[in-house]
Amino acid sequence: MLAVPFALESATRIPKIAERFGTFVSPIQLPAWITTALLVAGILAAVERALTLRRNKILDVETVWTAF
Repeated sequence: MLAVPFALESATRIPKIAERFGTFVSPIQLPAWITTALLVAGILAAVERALTLRRNKILDVETVWTAF
């Protein structure tokens, strides 16, 4: 959820969008080290999930339908 305000702020820096809609300043201002730590943690979690191929009923619910 932290990515949404950041993406809006980045998108409204584009001159054409800023002219039409104005600029957006994110109400959440995190230090760079926290942003970097969250990014690295997200990447590591995605890699871990992909490499271990764990089975989880909730996460893998869509794969149940492909078995039929």
